[in-house]
Amino acid sequence: MVNKKEKKELNLMKLGGRTLAVIILMFTVLGAAWVYAAFTEPAVAPAASDQDFTLNILGANNNNNDFDSSSVVANQDGSVIERIEYIIESLGG
Repeated sequence: MVNKKEKKELNLMKLGGRTLAVIILMFTVLGAAWVYAAFTEPAVAPAASDQDFTLNILGANNNNNDFDSSSVVANQDGSVIERIEYIIESLGG
C-alpha cells in the first residue's frame, strides 16, 4: 500500500512532467509564430525593413512595389531580375 508521502511525491512528479510538457508546447507555439511573422509581409513598414516579398521587387511593376522595374534590362549574367528578363525575351515574351 502507498502511504501519503509516497502518493504526494508521485503527484508532484506527474505535475512536474505536465509542467515540462506545457513549457515545451509553449515554446513550440511561440517559435512557430515567430517564424510565421518573419516570413509574412507587413502591410505597412518603414523603407528600411523592406524585404523581397512579392509586393515589392518580385511583383508586377505597379504602384504596390517599392522598386521600379521598368528600367531593368535583359542580361544573362546579371541579377536575378535581369536574368528573368533575359529568359522572358529569349522565349519571345
